[in-house]
Amino acid sequence: MKFRQYSVILIFCGLIVGVSIYSLMGNFIESDSGGAPLVGSIEKIEDDESFFKIVDYYIVKNGLPFLKLESSELAFSKQNTVVIGFNPVGVIHRHNDVGVEIDPIYFKSQNSRVLKANKELDLKNNVEIKMANSEISSDNVRILNNGREIRATGSVRTKSLDPKSNDQILITSEKVTFLPAQELYDYQVNVKGVIERKRKYEDSVTFTTDNVTFSALLSLVEMQGNVTFKKGNLDASSNRGSIFLENYNKSLKYYSLSDDVKLQESLLLGEKPIVRKAFAEKLEGLTSEKKIILTGLPKVFQGKDVIKGNRIIIRENIETVEVDDAITNITLEREEKSKE
Repeated sequence: MKFRQYSVILIFCGLIVGVSIYSLMGNFIESDSGGAPLVGSIEKIEDDESFFKIVDYYIVKNGLPFLKLESSELAFSKQNTVVIGFNPVGVIHRHNDVGVEIDPIYFKSQNSRVLKANKELDLKNNVEIKMANSEISSDNVRILNNGREIRATGSVRTKSLDPKSNDQILITSEKVTFLPAQELYDYQVNVKGVIERKRKYEDSVTFTTDNVTFSALLSLVEMQGNVTFKKGNLDASSNRGSIFLENYNKSLKYYSLSDDVKLQESLLLGEKPIVRKAFAEKLEGLTSEKKIILTGLPKVFQGKDVIKGNRIIIRENIETVEVDDAITNITLEREEKSKE
């Protein structure tokens, strides 16, 4: 008789312990209509919050998966409109107009907040975002409009792959807005970038500016405000600039600078190093031909020579200068005087 009593007591105690542990764990699926927990129970820790540990949380939109979030801890507001997560790792599923899934957004951070009514996700502290051709890391990220817009702020770093040229674009800034559907980035404040060519023997490009827009669909980088540009031995500055990524090996301009252009290039004249400087309103660089075209009252200072014209062409790493104007077409070439 006593054995049966002890057995019942032990089983009852085991059930209490099991329920207590399980109450802190759960899996949840939320639908458009609000839904309810699939598995798990809620522990009240404050009047306006419910708290869980080790949770898989899902949101379904129009019958399709929208958000999956794994979190070490999860808290729900009283009205169940805000979900707070700790150490979240998850994915936002994106779909086209006919419901076919397209490039999802993978994320992780230290803190998260889901605004269920607007289908928005806020991520804070050591945020990492990954997509097929893009990676973003920053202090804070907001994913808005069902994943159609990503805003990152604070120590922003991005790595993107240009699909046409296979260039890798590395950019840092304080802010960036990314539209995944348009593959369009808008960077602001202290923007610094590096464009790395797939072929290592081809010169990379580095730049700094106030604002950059990068369109992967157009393979176009546009810079605005306090632009600096460096490629090989060439250093330049201006107020505006563009880089046409797919034109690197074509007989087309690869980069252009405009509005108060200043250029400096280190050359060797024989064995003697010299510095060539140029000033113009517009510069166009044809990388495949190693040609730089200056227009808009251009001037070139090369050694003791001062060269002016309506249109001046210089060649990278060569002291030859071509000058065009309305009357003449002159090629000036500096020759080292032979020693008697």
